[in-house]
Amino acid sequence: MRKLTTAVALATAAAALAAGTAGTASAATASAAPVPARHLALDGWTLLNEHGPGPNPGERLTAWVSARTVDGNARGHAVVQHVFETSGTVRAEFDVDCLTVDGNGAVTVTGSISRTVITPLGGEPYLFDEGRHPEAGLTFYPTDEQHQRRVGWGRTDPATHSEVTRCGAVPAGFWIVDGGTFLRG
Repeated sequence: MRKLTTAVALATAAAALAAGTAGTASAATASAAPVPARHLALDGWTLLNEHGPGPNPGERLTAWVSARTVDGNARGHAVVQHVFETSGTVRAEFDVDCLTVDGNGAVTVTGSISRTVITPLGGEPYLFDEGRHPEAGLTFYPTDEQHQRRVGWGRTDPATHSEVTRCGAVPAGFWIVDGGTFLRG
């Protein structure tokens, strides 16, 4: 269990580090102003890798999102799950409070984490940071010049000096290995 908790801390730190070291293409995308939209729908599932565009042996990181905005009010649900073959699973779920598209086509969903569940390998699931509901976000970027699809994922965590703001884009730190998202307006 201690190994899994350490893995959670490392994964959180890696996400914060990746978010802070996004390339210039990502920085340009993140700086574009969001486009106001009265009616949007975003659905998708993606397999992610924080180390590069190929497969990631020993771990499986996925993001699933179903979000809608009607007359400027966003709602929906997103789940980011990280499965470690040797230690277990970390699953963060958040309720969507914002869905935006910036001028470059990057789609961002943010919301408060409703729960983070840790399931040690062979053990029982338990709530991590029960009672805390930090802001979290996913940003899906358009295909870049290298024909790679990127995603930003993060949550506010004072321990790693990471901050996600409502409707704020999260810098790209992960590659999409499989799956995709569908935006309808």
